Amino acid sequence: MALMGFSLQVFETLESFAPFNALCKEDLISLNQITTFKTFAPKEILLYEQTEIPHLYFLCQGLLKLYKVNRFENEVFLGLLDNGLLVDFNLENRWISFANIECVQDSIVACFDGVKLTQILESNPRLLALFFKETQKKIALFEEVIQKNLIFDSTAKIAYTLYFHLDNFNTHKKQENACFLNIQPETLSRTLKKLHRDNILTTNKQGKIEILDPQKLHNIFKQD
Repeated sequence: MALMGFSLQVFETLESFAPFNALCKEDLISLNQITTFKTFAPKEILLYEQTEIPHLYFLCQGLLKLYKVNRFENEVFLGLLDNGLLVDFNLENRWISFANIECVQDSIVACFDGVKLTQILESNPRLLALFFKETQKKIALFEEVIQKNLIFDSTAKIAYTLYFHLDNFNTHKKQENACFLNIQPETLSRTLKKLHRDNILTTNKQGKIEILDPQKLHNIFKQD
């Protein structure tokens, strides 16, 4: 399937964004020479699963949703990304998207020429280390997905999300959070009510959830 809604190139430089703003001038020059920037609006699809492209994509600013589609055409949510690699390295220098990637907020994406980036990394250990660290962050995201979807039951999923991602949870509607957790909205509502009854959570005047007892919430999902 073709990509949707690419905008015109925007005029940015890498030093405006983390983690590249910590690089020395020489390294920034090398990367900026092989980089273009594109912007995406909410609901636009950046990449479809298994799309092969000639660039390495890196989210510099914004928010993206990663998901796959099962054989019943249902979305399986993988995670939200506010910074980092969108396409993974491989030994054949092919750049393939592991998941569908949809824009949630206005986003700016750096597109590195794949072949030229590989050549730079072969001779620049500083940049190689930077991209290696970013790859580790991507692995950590998928480790969390495995933990939540293969090990946790629905109550543990909700507790884990509230414990580590409360602010993000509070910015979304119930239906959206249920989708992100891969559970039914009714299940989410029942669990939240129970956590309130157990005095683990409360809801403030603004309608935002607050944690009253972090230790009890942590105990729900911790693995002994």
